[in-house]
Amino acid sequence: MTGIILTAPATEMSTHHGKEFLGFGTCTPPGVVPGWFVRYFFYPKVKNKKGVAKFAPYGLRKIEAALIERGFDVATVHPYDIERYMGDARVVGVSVMDPLGFGPVSVTFSSLLGGTPSTRLEFVKLMEKLRPYKNNKNKIKIIVGGAGAWQLEWDKYWKNFVDCVVIGESEEIIPELCQKALKGEEIPETIYCKSPEIERIPVIRRPSINGLVEVSRGCGRGCRFCSETLKRRRDVPLQRIIEEAKLNVRGGTKGVLLHAEDVLLYGCRDSRFVPNEEKVTRLFKEAKKVTDQVGISHCSLAAISSKPSLVEEINHILEVGERIPMFGVQTGLETGSSRLMERYMRGKVLPFHPNEWMDVAEQAFAIMHDNKWIPAATLLICLPDETEGDIIRTIELVRRLRSYRSLIVPLIFIPMEVCALGRKRAFTRQNLSQAHWELLATCMDHDIRWIDDLMKNYFAGFKNAFVKFGYWIFTTWVKKAWKNRKKEIMSLHI
Repeated sequence: MTGIILTAPATEMSTHHGKEFLGFGTCTPPGVVPGWFVRYFFYPKVKNKKGVAKFAPYGLRKIEAALIERGFDVATVHPYDIERYMGDARVVGVSVMDPLGFGPVSVTFSSLLGGTPSTRLEFVKLMEKLRPYKNNKNKIKIIVGGAGAWQLEWDKYWKNFVDCVVIGESEEIIPELCQKALKGEEIPETIYCKSPEIERIPVIRRPSINGLVEVSRGCGRGCRFCSETLKRRRDVPLQRIIEEAKLNVRGGTKGVLLHAEDVLLYGCRDSRFVPNEEKVTRLFKEAKKVTDQVGISHCSLAAISSKPSLVEEINHILEVGERIPMFGVQTGLETGSSRLMERYMRGKVLPFHPNEWMDVAEQAFAIMHDNKWIPAATLLICLPDETEGDIIRTIELVRRLRSYRSLIVPLIFIPMEVCALGRKRAFTRQNLSQAHWELLATCMDHDIRWIDDLMKNYFAGFKNAFVKFGYWIFTTWVKKAWKNRKKEIMSLHI
């Protein structure tokens, strides 16, 4: 008898063909490209045994571990197969990143392309599968948590449909919450969790999607548009990181993906956020002993600019440019406006000053270009109090970065409830000015310039010829579509 079922929308229960960055494609609204294409090429069903997932989102694995430690019987399953496990279930825990399509990437894609993002479509599909079990006499309790749980605060219908929305880091409270739900006791409609100490967070028991392993939580830079930057940074002990890395590799992942808001700040105790070179290089050396395939999720431009030698040392350890053709990272470019930097994200530029941001960003891009690091950099547009001058300076920055291999992705600011700007109003496509459209066009021109080079390196050594061909078709379509779309934008907006 399995009393607790854990799952997530299908967009999250996927390895994305082993290419983590392709997960952003799940925000694509079907209709722009066929729905079957989005499903197959961006979120194919994760390997499973009768629906039990071989790999699952890292956050869900943490919840699973917390429940297992307390003696609960838990099954983590793919949402398409969840019905076969619902007979004895009393609690369903759902991990979400972007359940209602309110995340910045989904809002931007939907605003520009029209339609409903796949992230929302798959969440709704999962909830509809659970509906019959809410109505029978032994009805289940649905608990929703994860980085996107805040979105249910914006939608009364889905908030009322689920039994409890858990916002924040829930490893400490989830066993007690599930115990109450199993006994049929009342549970809170919403719980806001405090951040636990690292030693109270369990080690995962089963492999995570693409071998993701957390090295730090929180950030501490204090950017007002982000929830993670407001949390103090806590480093995971190296021994536990390596333990999870080994578990993932034994479980069949192709490598490990070190995750933090800024992996280059692992072990940093400097109030000005200058990386601790010794701690970071040891982290990579120990991870390399576990597997030759070591990647990272995020790093900051300021950290790279303050310690260029660290990038070179990591390259030496991982053999980037020799055995590995490229090293992909996600980073925040955000704006070219020193005024907005000073107002909303002063800590992001440390150890530099906001007035230096353009030079800091370009220097970091140059360092990455020379070392074959490929940044997928996000820009924030429509921040509160943004002026046309701010947008023009951001356009200038994007143009300065034209010679550096990268993707630059503009995102419409979304005032998440859990960030300092949570009460500010959200912008929509109708709020985009002529200057915004010029910025969007400038970013797209930049990305089109580099897309063939990036695809060639990103899929180097990738053995699935059909998938590679599919993405070649997709990028070819994007280039042709942009050529026509740009003419339309130029005539209507610029």
